[in-house]
Amino acid sequence: MSNLGLSLPRSISLREQVTDALRNSILFGTLKPGQKLIERQICEEMGISRTVLREALQHLDAEGLLINARRGRSVIAIEMQEAREIEETREALERLIGEGFTRNATKAQVLDLHAILAALEVAADERDALMKESEFFSLLAAGCGNKVAAGFFRQLNGRVIMLRRLSSKTGGKRGERLAELRAITEAIDAGDAIRTGALCAARAAGGREQAGRGRQGIAAVS
Repeated sequence: MSNLGLSLPRSISLREQVTDALRNSILFGTLKPGQKLIERQICEEMGISRTVLREALQHLDAEGLLINARRGRSVIAIEMQEAREIEETREALERLIGEGFTRNATKAQVLDLHAILAALEVAADERDALMKESEFFSLLAAGCGNKVAAGFFRQLNGRVIMLRRLSSKTGGKRGERLAELRAITEAIDAGDAIRTGALCAARAAGGREQAGRGRQGIAAVS
């Protein structure tokens, strides 16, 4: 039996631990696009019941990271058309949450945003950088004052990370992405919602161009 590289921290609920572990393995680990998930193997490796596993899989289904077919679930392999649709939707969403955060965020949330940016400055590797970028925009969504937009963002975010990971292998430079987030943070500090939204949308549009260079190979990204 192959080892899936799955392990559990013990600080949050078991279902959340399982969901996070599986999500991270899909986005960055050993669960590959198109790979079938064998429940018995996962339960044995993680030391969990099928009830807990199935609850976690339902959450990942909702995030669009799994395909639920007659013969069981497998990891999504994003095709060209879906990638295009994800990036177009993301561009509109990031503009919306950027503007909303600038208008509605609390001082504590703005401080948290600066802390994430500072952590991104010293990110150890590309995986860490992409996770911090995801945290940055997840915080924008949480503080944007629009629960519907925040919900759509959460549903889309895993697939966005998958596309971002591909673009980082096909030309997306971390330094350039960091400069974009600095500019967004400066616009938020200045209280300029329109500029924040425009910068967020421009960043997403740039990511769409990068992802477009490697869409055909996304199913093979490891």
